[in-house]
Order: sequence, then C-alpha cells, then structure tokens
Amino acid sequence: MLKYMILSITALMLLGGCATKEPEPVLVVAEVEKPKPVYVAPKRGKVPPLPKREKDIDVDSAVDNAMAGL
Repeated sequence: MLKYMILSITALMLLGGCATKEPEPVLVVAEVEKPKPVYVAPKRGKVPPLPKREKDIDVDSAVDNAMAGL
C-alpha cells in the first residue's frame, strides 16, 4: 500500500510539473524593525452620582405591629 502511495505522489508531482522545475534561487528579505505600538489609555468619562439611599425599614417591628393589630 505504501508503494502505491509513493507512486501516486510521484506521478502527481510529475504531471503537475513540480519535479521537473529547476530550483529557484532563494531570495533573502531584509527584515525591517517595526516600532513597538505605544499604549494609549482610553479617555474616561464622568461617573454619574450615586442614587440616594433608601430609608431602612425595620421589617420586624412592622410585622409585630401588624400582628398586634389583628
């Protein structure tokens, strides 16, 4: 099975022209140093004021008063 796989890959390379092409010279590309990106903090908006506190209700005394009224 490995034999047929190698033969089929070789045939595809020959038909595609990969095996008959001469190797092209390797081009050396000089790398240009890119400047590092500078972090810019996003501008922050105004914080809305906190809502007014609700009055604390004493639930236990309200339940006791309601039960006493019955």
